[in-house]
Amino acid sequence: GVSVSTDPMALYGGLLLRLCRSTSEKDALEEITPWLARDELIVLPLKRRHHTFAGKVGETKLAQPIDVELFVEAGDVHAKVTMTHEFGLFRKSDLLSRGVNEHRLSEWSKLLSKEKPLSSNQHKLLHDAAFTNMRPWVFLDVDVIERINFGSGNNVRFLSVTVPDEKNSGYVR
Repeated sequence: GVSVSTDPMALYGGLLLRLCRSTSEKDALEEITPWLARDELIVLPLKRRHHTFAGKVGETKLAQPIDVELFVEAGDVHAKVTMTHEFGLFRKSDLLSRGVNEHRLSEWSKLLSKEKPLSSNQHKLLHDAAFTNMRPWVFLDVDVIERINFGSGNNVRFLSVTVPDEKNSGYVR
């Protein structure tokens, strides 16, 4: 047998923290928004079930599955967690011309404050009918990948941003 030195509750708590879609998504938005969002452009998540208030689950698509790998190496438990988020790069003028509320759009930029959760105006933007039925200018897939050594407590987290051809080709399935 393999001797493992990791506290089971630390493993459970550490994995549970890293499996939170809302936290991972917000972290990804905080990192890519300064790179991609400019005067006329805004990065927004595509509406998925974890954005939906209780009782409205059937209205949105399921999120991408979370990939979790657990393994033991040198007596320590390690994990690799990969979570894919689907974002869209939107032109603000397109959103406004479709009737998206200008105040909610301006409130979105406050998301970049790491201390604040999504505000009610930001949630309302995700549920705005004009936004929900609109295709982004460019689709983005963002993977948040974290490698954790539960024995040492060390972790590394990085992002992979891709522009998927199948979503951006103009062909709609």
